[in-house]
Amino acid sequence: MDNETATDYKPKYYVKFNNSTGKILAMGMSPLPEEDNEDIQIIETYNTIVDEVLKGKRSRRAVGPVFDPETREWDIGEKSNVLVLQEQSSRLLQVTNQRNTNVDIGIHIYKNDLQLEITANYHIIKKNMNLADIADISKSADASLLNLYFTKKGDPDYLIDSLQVDPLVLLSNKTLRYSLPSDITKHTDLDDISIFTRPIFHSYGLQISDKVIKSDYYLNKRHVLQIAGRSESCHVALIQQGNDIKVQSFLSEVDTTAPQNKEVKFVVCDNDIDIPVGQFILDSADIYSGQTFLLKTKFKWPKKPIIVYKSLGLVVNYLGDTYGGTNQR
Repeated sequence: MDNETATDYKPKYYVKFNNSTGKILAMGMSPLPEEDNEDIQIIETYNTIVDEVLKGKRSRRAVGPVFDPETREWDIGEKSNVLVLQEQSSRLLQVTNQRNTNVDIGIHIYKNDLQLEITANYHIIKKNMNLADIADISKSADASLLNLYFTKKGDPDYLIDSLQVDPLVLLSNKTLRYSLPSDITKHTDLDDISIFTRPIFHSYGLQISDKVIKSDYYLNKRHVLQIAGRSESCHVALIQQGNDIKVQSFLSEVDTTAPQNKEVKFVVCDNDIDIPVGQFILDSADIYSGQTFLLKTKFKWPKKPIIVYKSLGLVVNYLGDTYGGTNQR
């Protein structure tokens, strides 16, 4: 190897990490074995920060994967506590319709209520921007960094309206709610609009629903327990059939306006929450199935049941003792 070649030589490193959590699993100068898991990713890099970690000069906890929204590629870098808000590209980004659970910024439109909700998912932002925490926020002097632009579907040149969103206010509150102008639907239906914004964050998501279901979480009520009632609208309806319960889910996808539960336990009480008589459990697959099914219970239902559960974001209605055809599980 001549002097010029030796000077230009850069060693290649391999890094394996979990792209859902941002945790680094392995590093080395040799190729790492692949895993049959879509969350596990292996990248090649020439960043010498890997060499510092391998030689013990830098802690592995101090570094993490960094996603470049311009190239759509991952690299490795040093973690920071400062969230830098700056435009990643001069081109407007169209917000795509997708679940808001795994995106930095989630936008939810409720058509009947003409409301828009925008949420900053802190743990996703920290992972994608390689932050140990968000102790400080640095941004440019441009206050329009996160403004939303409503256009006809797929046509950024046909501007219908715009919404001013201050990123610092959003990140301080994590969720902001706006009333959309009443004439926004004069041009087109809300299902036929596109939303464009400037690319500050790694990922954005858009969901469109008919109406707001006002859970305790949505209303900012932090009750320890929730009670199945008879709200105007709900996520899940329960109908007693003898000693069994018919469950009707109105959710076909995850409602991201509240923390999610892997399962929800329902305690059935005899006219008083201090007199429990039995319980049943619904897992998330049941709650978000959009299906109706019969769930067998192993206790005798009281004449005046009170059904208690713990899930701030879930609205459950109990419709009493009614009979109707359904598939038994």
